[in-house]
Amino acid sequence: MPATADTRITIVLATANRDKVRELRPLLETISPLFNVVTLHELGVEVEIEETEETLEGNALLKARAIFALLSERFPFMIALADDTGLEVNALNGAPGVYSARFAPVADGRTPTYQENVLHLLRCMKGVADRAACFRTVVALKGLLPSAQGEFRFEHTAEGVVPGSITLEEQGREGFGYDPLFLVHATGKTYAEMSMEEKNSLSHRSLAVQQAVTDLRNILQLKQIPLTDTNTHL
Repeated sequence: MPATADTRITIVLATANRDKVRELRPLLETISPLFNVVTLHELGVEVEIEETEETLEGNALLKARAIFALLSERFPFMIALADDTGLEVNALNGAPGVYSARFAPVADGRTPTYQENVLHLLRCMKGVADRAACFRTVVALKGLLPSAQGEFRFEHTAEGVVPGSITLEEQGREGFGYDPLFLVHATGKTYAEMSMEEKNSLSHRSLAVQQAVTDLRNILQLKQIPLTDTNTHL
């Protein structure tokens, strides 16, 4: 089906984490008036996707593929967007990395709380001089789009990395996860000491999404899919 002004493309955020949604949505809604950004919660979807891959890229693709397979029949055209993020600490040989959300040891196989992970990291880093670390996000896109050549299926990944260090104690009350412990060298503040707007301007997830958006714009242009509500192709 050729792309036209009547074409609507749904972007499904493949996460149940509302904190992530708060960060991702503003970054995606500016792509095009033809794009509709929705969450799993808004679609009435409750699904647990087990992260079984050993890399951030593998887990991001795993989640994007699962949500696309689950929901693609509900929309003529859609993109499933998923991400996986890891805090990589030099002194811990890159840990917690892909296990960042499940870092602290807890009973009964439950997922640790943000605070449990924070306290466990502080314990692991007690007395450690080298506190260098980075936050890394990989965003995966899996989609079905209209184009001048017919329906177009694609997969794509993009990455964002922010260098920093682990503080000696929690600093700030904003954000979520390890934000109170991650000092961003470029600002001299932890993520938890930043407003949402400031964090969105420079965070690892923001950088990854911004790169994914740039790449997506290029894909849309290549496939002659309009970004504006007109009757002409790009």
